[in-house]
Amino acid sequence: MNKTRPGKRNGYQPPEDVCTECGNKSRILQRDGDKLYCRRCYHPPKKICIYCGKKKIINQNSENGPVCYDCYEKPKHRCTICGQLAVIAQRKNGEMFCHRCYQPPERECSFCGEIRALAKKNPPTCNTCYCRQRRKNNGKRRTKNKRRSL
Repeated sequence: MNKTRPGKRNGYQPPEDVCTECGNKSRILQRDGDKLYCRRCYHPPKKICIYCGKKKIINQNSENGPVCYDCYEKPKHRCTICGQLAVIAQRKNGEMFCHRCYQPPERECSFCGEIRALAKKNPPTCNTCYCRQRRKNNGKRRTKNKRRSL
């Protein structure tokens, strides 16, 4: 069964409300009691990481205490194909595939028209075209930054 998730693709937009910090009407990112915070005003709380000892934004509260983004390691599971204990790239029908064993779906690329493994689903983009688009976009950004600095 294919469930539709909230998002721009299916037309759903989260309701907007007034942020208690800035007073602007926008999508609310965080609610704290009766206070509402938009994306610009919400600052996640910082705690001391149990591994590095620095006060940072926390990625996970483990059994031992808070862990920051830099120290957090993704959990490893046994790959269905090779049996290695690794970070899982894809889960499908109860099976887990590591990055070495996972084969992305092959479809027609919307840019070059070739049937290849996809790097991006929407729009369907093969790895070659995806990298080409990123290089093109990064090149544009670099030239804008250079012009500003001159």
